[in-house]
Amino acid sequence: MRKSIASALITLGTLGLPLVAFADSDPQLTNPLGINDPKLLIVRVLRYALGLLGVVSLIMIIYGGFLMLTSGGNADTLKKAKGTIVWAAAGMAVILGSWQILRFIFDTVNEVAK
Repeated sequence: MRKSIASALITLGTLGLPLVAFADSDPQLTNPLGINDPKLLIVRVLRYALGLLGVVSLIMIIYGGFLMLTSGGNADTLKKAKGTIVWAAAGMAVILGSWQILRFIFDTVNEVAK
């Protein structure tokens, strides 16, 4: 047990040696995002996430149309295609509604902050 503790301490000490070499330097950390306001970061992340969900919804509508075209008159496939299109359209409506709600909230927060 003492050997494992000793070897762990030696390993950690050896890994920490490069940190000692850079202890005197003054690191300049740059912001890779270019955004200094956390509210703006949240808005951008939500915008991209909702945009991605909109694209997924559009792909599902196209998939439902493809199923409908290739059903060949099969009632089960037609039912599945209609359900896919209806639920994808409902998802698109929810996405647009949530975007409007979030936009209203962030506009209100910005008005209060001014």
